[in-house]
Amino acid sequence: MKRNSNLLRTLSALAVIALACVGLALHTGTGTPSAWGVFDVAALCPLGAVEAALASKTVVPPMLIALAVGVVLVVLFGRAFCAWGCPIPLLRRIFGLKEPKRTRRPSDALDLPASQRGGAADSRNWVLGGALLSTAVFGFPVFCLICPVGLTFATLIAVWRLFQFNEVALSLLVFPAILVLEVAVLRKWCSRFCPLGALLSLVARLNRTFRPVSNEAACLRSSKGEPCHQCAEVCPEGIDLHDASVSAPLNECTKCRACADACPMHAVTFPFLATRGDRDKAAGGTAEAGEDERVLE
Repeated sequence: MKRNSNLLRTLSALAVIALACVGLALHTGTGTPSAWGVFDVAALCPLGAVEAALASKTVVPPMLIALAVGVVLVVLFGRAFCAWGCPIPLLRRIFGLKEPKRTRRPSDALDLPASQRGGAADSRNWVLGGALLSTAVFGFPVFCLICPVGLTFATLIAVWRLFQFNEVALSLLVFPAILVLEVAVLRKWCSRFCPLGALLSLVARLNRTFRPVSNEAACLRSSKGEPCHQCAEVCPEGIDLHDASVSAPLNECTKCRACADACPMHAVTFPFLATRGDRDKAAGGTAEAGEDERVLE
């Protein structure tokens, strides 16, 4: 049976958009991923909550609760929102936009720039710092004006109001224009600029569930020495389960399952918790692989 997580991710993102549309049509007040709620319970996205606290210089219990819920979800599921809930990857697939393929080193391993490994050189962390600093200085969540997630749903709402109230507003042009700039022109938005992704990555350092594990006994590269890099080639975050020296850390994993789909031997799995036995099996009993796993973490 052919696995197709790409279709499931598309359906998941469409379901999030559909939920927002249902809220608009039925006036349920469920909101969008930027600010959602059910009845009297409301929440902000983690970055929005931090920005709101900095802008208002006030911390209120509902804000802390919303932030705590977001942190718990990220600790449990990592950066899953980036692959399964964020509308930007969906828009990229709709317009046929793909990330440039990574180059290979002479050793045939995929080469990953240091700036994409989640450290101090990661440009997303600098954008995150700039977003928070500008919010504190101006007393307003500046990044929210250009957040592609917010702009996607703002465009949806503007179109909805056009048809429902015959309301023609400048937002019908401005919001989509900024969104196209970020998605089509800044094609590396997710990997180089997104401060929300940076914040989720920082919190996801605590994530230990649903992390990819490679069964070295089944893997062509580990068990037979074949130059197979299919799992690393398809990973949008630059994770290589077999070579930590050129891999992004596992907290960058969005649980998209592209690696599991690409593996011809079905060697990559996403267990709820990788047991010591699973890790030993994945490491093939070698000290080198065990060291790679520690570096990836």
